[in-house]
Amino acid sequence: MDQKIVVGVGNIYANEALFLSGIRPNRAAGRISEARYQRLADQVKLVLTSAINHGGTTLRDFVGGDGKPGYFAQQLYVYGRGGEPCKHCSEKLQESRISQRTTVYCVACQR
Repeated sequence: MDQKIVVGVGNIYANEALFLSGIRPNRAAGRISEARYQRLADQVKLVLTSAINHGGTTLRDFVGGDGKPGYFAQQLYVYGRGGEPCKHCSEKLQESRISQRTTVYCVACQR
């Protein structure tokens, strides 16, 4: 997701929202329907809300202001799971680099 267009959505949450929206991360923006954009916007909100409710996503040794790790990492569908089976269809998750960021997606669930 181009940070010039949608800001504040980090790589982890962008990967998750795109997966839940069924949109492949390398798909050209001009080839996405308005309905799918709306679904993506809805999923971004849901993913961010869920992450906040779970205390964020702890990677390595990060802890929140309360000194506790975030537990959203346990809810991740794709991020950090390249090569593992998709939780929806069992297809092997693909990992690539887009704009110097690791991106993980399912070729079967995301078009």
